[in-house]
Amino acid sequence: MLIIEHFEHGVAQFPDRAVLIDDNGSMSYKEMAGTAWTIAQALLRIGLPADSSVALLSPNHRMVLACQYGTLKAGAVWVPVNYRNSVFDNVAQLAKYDTRVLFFHSSLREHALAIKAAIPDLRAAICIDMEVEGFPALSDWCQDKAAQELPFPARAMEDPIAILSTGGTTGEPKGAVHTNRSFETVISTIYALFPFDEPPVHLVVAPLTHAAAVFHYALLPRGGTHVLLSSTDPVAVLQAIERHKISVVYLPPTLIYMILAHPRLKEFNLSSLRYLMYGAAPMSVEKLREAAAVFGPILIQSYGQTECLMFTTALTPRDHAEILSNPAIEHRIASVGRSGPFARTEVMTEDGEVAADGEVGEIAFRSSMQMTGFYKDADATNAIRKNGWQFSGDLGRRDADGYIYVVDRKRDMIISGGFNVFPGEVEQVVLGHPSVQDCAVVGTPDDKWGEMVTAVVELKPGSSIDTAEFLTFCKSKLGSVKAPKRVDIWPELPRSTVGKTLRRVVRDHFWANQQRKI
Repeated sequence: MLIIEHFEHGVAQFPDRAVLIDDNGSMSYKEMAGTAWTIAQALLRIGLPADSSVALLSPNHRMVLACQYGTLKAGAVWVPVNYRNSVFDNVAQLAKYDTRVLFFHSSLREHALAIKAAIPDLRAAICIDMEVEGFPALSDWCQDKAAQELPFPARAMEDPIAILSTGGTTGEPKGAVHTNRSFETVISTIYALFPFDEPPVHLVVAPLTHAAAVFHYALLPRGGTHVLLSSTDPVAVLQAIERHKISVVYLPPTLIYMILAHPRLKEFNLSSLRYLMYGAAPMSVEKLREAAAVFGPILIQSYGQTECLMFTTALTPRDHAEILSNPAIEHRIASVGRSGPFARTEVMTEDGEVAADGEVGEIAFRSSMQMTGFYKDADATNAIRKNGWQFSGDLGRRDADGYIYVVDRKRDMIISGGFNVFPGEVEQVVLGHPSVQDCAVVGTPDDKWGEMVTAVVELKPGSSIDTAEFLTFCKSKLGSVKAPKRVDIWPELPRSTVGKTLRRVVRDHFWANQQRKI
């Protein structure tokens, strides 16, 4: 089935059930279908060809889902955009992906203005929640009662439906192109791993620009209700679980840590939870034990990438329960589980062969969840593929029972709070500070963020630096996710014999006493 047909399957079976609940109330499957239909027809009326890129730039909002469904119904390709990125990043990303339509939230009007100015082939830019100066409101843009209904284009399983942004060590945007086939394989995987005997209620805390948007499609044919939470405050999360009787939630480790530490945790009834999924960043083994004690046997971990979607491996609730109750296998709690139901995940040697048990190599995948390739970048695609395998850039090992352990990162990408940050990009900004002579940006261990973006700087002779001013300088150019949260001043950075700053040596300084290297 096409991905849009999974939504339509839910509409047919659960027309009056709430597909979403947010601060403005609920919206039924039938109402959502009608809204998505009008969006799709509006896209066709502007002559948008099939396979055109349609970007969504917004925090979590009900119209984000409506625009996703409308985009797919119109035969276009959905491009989610991280609204926390800088204007510069978002303009570069959407220009590279040949964006033709932009849906955006009113809070991001400045981004929309910059995108409109930079992309001359942009056919339309529409504000999803209200009319703002220079842009129509979605509700007005869609309405043309006199218009004749246009036929929807025929689509196939191998047609592209999404371009998900990733990157390399340079921080240059790369778009992983996914098809109906790769998304449906994710849906099949989630069906296998998350059995439900009644329609699930899904708390959406994570951004719909990331894994939550992929995950939610698997719940639509089962009549899933998606509760969109506008706050990541731990109490708000706990209140929502109790009030809406949430049965499944995905939380990044950062937020799980905050919930576990909150003094009001025991005040809330969390008995409706059947699955608490975590991933996107490594989770402390100690915190995993604590979470299992608090929430019960409902933890499930996924491991995947933008290039090969979630659940290339899985550590299931049953795995968690067995591991935490059996000292002989308790070491497995540090793993990301075994290959998922529709993926083969292995550790590979430099020669492209499957590594022996216990041998460290690069984690690689073979699955229909893989992207077809990077958008218009065959060289980058070929660089991560060999002998039918797609390589992750993560170093790991496999034990004799098939459990995969991620032990280090081959690439220097930082994962902070579940978001990807590329050191080279941040270093370019840091080096622009008038007091900085040289720098290395690394991820350092942090209980809240997993990795904290840290700038280690060597100052120009006679210069000094004001920490608050420096951090503000970086944030203004990079946005809150990528900007350093900490700056350390070293008298001299380590360098190679040819004078290159050794970022890995700097990073190792901070991780020397850690069990994990990420």
